[in-house]
Amino acid sequence: MATLPPIAHREYEARVHRAQDLMAKAGLDAVLATSEYNFRYFTGDIGQSPYQTTRPRCILIPAKGKPVGLVARGIDQALVDTTWVTEVRSWPGPNPADEGVSAIVSAICDLTSDQSRIGIEMGPESRLGLPLADFMRISGLIGERQFVDGQVPVFLPVKQIKSTAELARIRTACQIVSSGFAALPGELRLGDTEVEACRKLEALCFERGIDKTPKITGISGRGGHFRTFAGPTQRQLGAGDILFIDAGCTVDFYWCDFNRHFAFGSVDPATAKAYELIWEATEAGIKAVKPGVTASHVWREMNDVIVRAKGAGTTNSFGRMGHSMGLTTTELPSISPLDETVLVPGMTLNIEPSTLYESHYDGSVKLMVHEEDVVVTESGCEVMTRRAPLSIPVIIASN
Repeated sequence: MATLPPIAHREYEARVHRAQDLMAKAGLDAVLATSEYNFRYFTGDIGQSPYQTTRPRCILIPAKGKPVGLVARGIDQALVDTTWVTEVRSWPGPNPADEGVSAIVSAICDLTSDQSRIGIEMGPESRLGLPLADFMRISGLIGERQFVDGQVPVFLPVKQIKSTAELARIRTACQIVSSGFAALPGELRLGDTEVEACRKLEALCFERGIDKTPKITGISGRGGHFRTFAGPTQRQLGAGDILFIDAGCTVDFYWCDFNRHFAFGSVDPATAKAYELIWEATEAGIKAVKPGVTASHVWREMNDVIVRAKGAGTTNSFGRMGHSMGLTTTELPSISPLDETVLVPGMTLNIEPSTLYESHYDGSVKLMVHEEDVVVTESGCEVMTRRAPLSIPVIIASN
């Protein structure tokens, strides 16, 4: 894969300016970005350490002017050397008694006036990047200033439309993992464990240029599976098993997220039928994506395919059939019957329909899920993943 050029400093400046426009509309005097993905979004930090388990890294964006980085000493110089951020305040750490609290309070008081409203991660699908006790201390030390939610008015909308550079990273991740999935049947064997199968996919992805494989979930069962979370385990794959692998991998911290299925020995008729149905529902979802429609419209188009085939009483085990992604593996909007977000060009969507079905072998409940990653274009959408095959690949070789 070709090496992607760095995201230009002017793009990070533009992100801050967009955030400031949104802050003005929401009546916010500043936002304090504390989560890893928000910090990376505004700074372009290339640090590899997981923020959430180390000393906090924050960036304070005032209503006007340049942002201020707030990081522990040692990280400060790295931030100046490797990002566009020029003003950085730091503290000697680790210092559990004052792990950035005084520095953050000082910056807030210097850059905002009394009774200011400061946005921070409080809303849906957000997390604070500093201990709650420290946040409460900061809240009590900033006078009459008030922390309010910055997720809904600023952090969500500013990140929702992806730039050309962001899409290049997401698209590259999708292409690499698609290639890895396509090569995986030649590596799988009867008798492999779920763990071994997932490691083989990881190796294929690394060989092709993926940066990290934070989420490789492998689930298997005779005649299908019933869950998409937890795993892989040391369960051996035998005749009649269906293996589901959900791959969330990153390029320059941007995610792809999609799954594929593999049958061992043969594909039973119940699984084959469910697979084909959800493939068709995925196709309907892809065709439904276009500017001006809502996320709920895409959900209804997929659901209609499932209902026509299975009857009005059919259901799936999730509250949605897809989501968005970027610097995090799932972002809003959700493709759900309740999400009225209007789609616009540059939005990414994970088209992810599902249905329950009865096992061919024992009548137990199984789950079928497909997922493809798309981006909304001016006239419809571009499928960034290599489309899943029309039928499940079958693994017949043994060790």
